[in-house]
Amino acid sequence: MRRSHAFVSFISAAALMVLPVQALADQIEGQYSGASSIAGGTGECWGNNPASAVVTGGTVTIRYVAYEGTQSILTADVHPDGTFSLSQPIKNGSISYSGKIRGNRLTAQWKGPVCYGTLDMTR
Repeated sequence: MRRSHAFVSFISAAALMVLPVQALADQIEGQYSGASSIAGGTGECWGNNPASAVVTGGTVTIRYVAYEGTQSILTADVHPDGTFSLSQPIKNGSISYSGKIRGNRLTAQWKGPVCYGTLDMTR
């Protein structure tokens, strides 16, 4: 009898751990729009550009242009705490991104070979 009681306790604890993750996913899923802005660097970066993102199923898909030739779609897994990170290869190196999604807002910092900036979007 004790063995089944321990199993039920384990299952109950596991279910409680899943609920907050699912609740976060429900809170952040949707379409976001905003812009990318340059915080510093050389003239090789593009200025303030429109940006959009879709968050669904634990994945964020971002569309925007930071450097010429970076029109590709960026995809990253969203961690249970709403954070994400990724790297995008480009001609002169790569652009790294580190961001978070909280409520109706998606923000990220990006850094390329010669400039850096932010993404700021709302749902």
